[in-house]
Amino acid sequence: MSDSIVFGTDGWRAVIADQFTFENVRRVADAIAVAARTFRPPANVDANTLIVGFDRRFLSREFAAVVAESLRVAGFRVLLSDRPTPSQTSSFTARHRHILGGVVVTASHNPASYNGIKFKAWYAGSALPEMYEAIAASLNQRDARDGGSIEAVNILDDYVEALRGQLDLPLLQSAKLKLLHDPIHGVAVTIPSQILGIPVDTIRAESNPSFGGVNPEPIPENLEASRDAVRAGSYDLAICNDGDADRLGILDEHGDFVSPHKIISLLVLYLVREKKRAGEIVKTFSTTRLIEKVAQSLGATLHETRIGFKYVADLMLAREVLVGGEESGAIGFGAFMPERDGILSGLLVAEAVAHYGRPLSEVIARMEEEFGALHYDRRDVHRPMEQCARLIERVGAGQLDSAFGVPFANREEKDGVKMNFADGSWLLFRKSGTEPIIRIYCESPDRDRVQKMLDQAIVELDA
Repeated sequence: MSDSIVFGTDGWRAVIADQFTFENVRRVADAIAVAARTFRPPANVDANTLIVGFDRRFLSREFAAVVAESLRVAGFRVLLSDRPTPSQTSSFTARHRHILGGVVVTASHNPASYNGIKFKAWYAGSALPEMYEAIAASLNQRDARDGGSIEAVNILDDYVEALRGQLDLPLLQSAKLKLLHDPIHGVAVTIPSQILGIPVDTIRAESNPSFGGVNPEPIPENLEASRDAVRAGSYDLAICNDGDADRLGILDEHGDFVSPHKIISLLVLYLVREKKRAGEIVKTFSTTRLIEKVAQSLGATLHETRIGFKYVADLMLAREVLVGGEESGAIGFGAFMPERDGILSGLLVAEAVAHYGRPLSEVIARMEEEFGALHYDRRDVHRPMEQCARLIERVGAGQLDSAFGVPFANREEKDGVKMNFADGSWLLFRKSGTEPIIRIYCESPDRDRVQKMLDQAIVELDA
């Protein structure tokens, strides 16, 4: 039934063998084929050709073959990737080859039991909401036409070559940094070394559909293996990617996790001040105010969007954006494409370390010394939806303005409700629209205050 297939902001994901079955994948592919005929790309785009890519998850290659066959039956010329590739490779290829778009079989950073389908469009980015609405409306429809074909192609090499053009390769090659790469058994394996043309030590490189028992998301709790490797091997830094390589996590030379907030701020500082790049900066509502301080100091225009990279990408399509990012480790560069790229962002961090000629921890410390250190944490708390909604209402009504031991300043409601305090601290409350979860974010110049404020927020949630 169609109601078992629900499209989110970046496609459809479901548990393999439960809802993510060959039958449902075929239905979604048929719906994409029908909806894609209604898309209106520019005149120079081949509207009859689609890419099909896939990741290293269980049966992804086989699911991709099913997608390709459905598109072929619908009369499309299908370029089927001959190997697992990052999701952004399909985005890049769609624009590079001037074709309608791509279908990617991936569940990104979700647990191993999941798989999913994303649509990427000719402008090198994720499908717009109206595109997914058209796909959802086309479920249980088919469009059989003559003239379809399937061709196995290498879509990785052109992407790798394009990434090389975004980096200062002579600097990276001469710096002789000792780099560790942890793709968490995902598709980024070997790509950094291909780009740099020098050896990059890699762990968790083999294909493992269970991802070694962790979620393929580069957050601290999943990076124990890379942390141990950095400390044992005296590496300058570790670049860690999620399952489809569109997000990153960074460990410094001590094996300590460097939050994406600091990484985005560093990349803005490096690209504008050191590389003299021009363009606007985009951050989401839940991302650090450190970026605001850096952008203001550099005279760069800053935009703040709702939470979700799609809002960042929308601005990249409309404006000259240099860097856009969010707290999940999703960072994109408008001069390359309006899409997050965990490989490019990781290698740009390595380039910054090479440029400054100092350990990453010292580079970060100097940035914080100049702009002020900010400390951040987030908690996702499971409570009944009514209880989460009640807390949001109380925050919005000002009932908690004096509950956190810091003078209250003002409130913002761009995406959830954010409480700003006089000392620069803030709390953001966002409830899920579909699950009994409330997400509580906090940032403060006082490290200890972050946990105290989050603790108090949960006390108020349960009051």
